Amino acid sequence: MFGKRGRRWAGLAAALVTGGALVLAAAGPAAAEPATKGVARAVPGTAVTLKLNGRAQKTSALALELKDGTVPVFCIDFHTPVARDGEYAEGTWSQSEVKNLGRVQWVLTHGYPNADRTKLLAAAGATLPGGLPDSRRDALLYFGTQTAVWHFSDGISLGDWERGLTAAAEYDVIRRVHDYLVRNATDQPEPKAELSLDPASATATTGGRAGPFTVHGPAGEITLKVEGGTAVDAEGRPVGTTTNGGRFWLTATAAGRVTVTVAAPDSVSFGRVFLFSGGKNAKQKLILGGSTGTSVTADAAASFAAAPASPSPSSSTPSGSPSPSPSPSAASPSPSAPAESSSPPASPAPSTSPASSGGGLPLTGSPIAMAALAGMALLAFGAVAVLVVRRRKVRFTV
Repeated sequence: MFGKRGRRWAGLAAALVTGGALVLAAAGPAAAEPATKGVARAVPGTAVTLKLNGRAQKTSALALELKDGTVPVFCIDFHTPVARDGEYAEGTWSQSEVKNLGRVQWVLTHGYPNADRTKLLAAAGATLPGGLPDSRRDALLYFGTQTAVWHFSDGISLGDWERGLTAAAEYDVIRRVHDYLVRNATDQPEPKAELSLDPASATATTGGRAGPFTVHGPAGEITLKVEGGTAVDAEGRPVGTTTNGGRFWLTATAAGRVTVTVAAPDSVSFGRVFLFSGGKNAKQKLILGGSTGTSVTADAAASFAAAPASPSPSSSTPSGSPSPSPSPSAASPSPSAPAESSSPPASPAPSTSPASSGGGLPLTGSPIAMAALAGMALLAFGAVAVLVVRRRKVRFTV
């Protein structure tokens, strides 16, 4: 018997342990998505010779071959060789331990390939040599951007042109783009693979602004789709796009709910860091210059309540002529007399308060009502007392 009972208890304990393990497993965090991976490739036909930190060095552009496409990539680790044809995995800025990536992000945003090429050349004050093919133009813009990246990530200086380097006219384009990007760079936030809005909800009254809502997500343009109201910037101007780290507010002309959906076309965006799979410090660290991946979205909402009605002035006005106000300088406590006039004095305005009689206190209904209520209470109390006494007498005499 003991054996059967022991086995019964043992089976019950095993079931409890198994059930508990299943509950804990269900309550645990969801498994993280695997890191995006790619292969580093050299871009043919892009070689240049530059003076870097006082030495002439030949280099070529790099690209990262990802599942969703091949995008330009930049070196952020000048003194370490790149793993050409080697595998790289997506990481974070903090994991890379590279300095000044906030300014590198600005360089990538306003440099090649994200800026309009014609506008970038104009902003830099650069002029392309005549007859230059587009592929060579892109190579010059790439290295104008790369040398600016190296300035912030590794402190590398771009020297002046001299014999033995890339052609002087091409070198001048690289130098001018480098100078423009370095001179204007400011810190920018790290792009994220996912897209989110902070906060996810807000409240306001009609005519006011709900927010601000801050966008966290990939680099590049992020679109806003609003229903029930309007998205505006800090100056109150309507906006339809923003960027990572951007802020906007929601407005509405009527009470109700306003929703906003933000969308980014590429989850793997420029500014994301990639580290060598065989050890992050074993080979050169890279940062994406272009964007790819899948589109991502995020939602937020604001509830608008009707604005409280402003108090309106009283519609009732005293009939007839207003009673004269007491004069603060009068010696007598009686009201001051109206100014002398040739016309007979106006009749006093009718009052809604009971008139006083012979200078006594005004008679009101409140003391009479209170006295009547007190009398009724005393009568009720007496009646109850009589009934109680009678019942006791009956009880004791029976």
